[in-house]
Amino acid sequence: MKLREQIAQQPPYRRRASLPPGERTYTTSYHHIGTRSGMHPEDQPYMTATRNRYTAPTPHTSVAIHEESENVYTRPPAPTSARRYDLAPYAGRGEHRTEALPRPGKHPLLYIGICLVITVAFLSAYTLIPQAYQKWQDDRMYGYPRTFQTDATVGHGGTEHFLALNNHGTIEVVEIPGDPGKTNQSRLYIIVLLTNQGADLVPATLSFPDINGDSKPDMQVEVLDGANPSIWILFNNGTTFVPKL
Repeated sequence: MKLREQIAQQPPYRRRASLPPGERTYTTSYHHIGTRSGMHPEDQPYMTATRNRYTAPTPHTSVAIHEESENVYTRPPAPTSARRYDLAPYAGRGEHRTEALPRPGKHPLLYIGICLVITVAFLSAYTLIPQAYQKWQDDRMYGYPRTFQTDATVGHGGTEHFLALNNHGTIEVVEIPGDPGKTNQSRLYIIVLLTNQGADLVPATLSFPDINGDSKPDMQVEVLDGANPSIWILFNNGTTFVPKL
């Protein structure tokens, strides 16, 4: 209690009046550097307004500031890790640059696979294209079902109309007289029945040459079954066509 009373009885300290800004001087303590606002840690402090502006160094120059005299020095840039080396002297010792190394080639199986694909494509085209082209021509010429028509004078009563028809694989010929009557009616001739694949696409044509030399035109039916066409002959007996006389 006595200590507190003694402290309380001590007179307050008197503060020193601040000097005008023009009469103020700044000193620096080597033990308390930078403890007051506006002071610099060097022996000769200066205000911020008196300091030169900072200029950022370029990549080609370096800046060094001496702590006492504040002199500026320039020196070449320090070496960096991004340095390029010339590997030419090492070429004679069996060492090669990365750019000079040969690139690995394609695997042989790749070329074999390309050859197989080309072969399959060629065989497919060789097999399918001729058939498709032939079907396209037959469709244009004979239609579907395959039909062939012509007129001929065979001695059965004027000029008659003949029709060769592929009826689902059965080759038929229809004779239509030009002057039909009770004794001169249309006649149907069954030529051949085709059983192979695509039989309904086979066309047939008609011609009337004199096969046996009796001055009567006979009927010749040509069945255009791909590369193996067949010819069928019906002989003229004066009133109709028969297989044999």
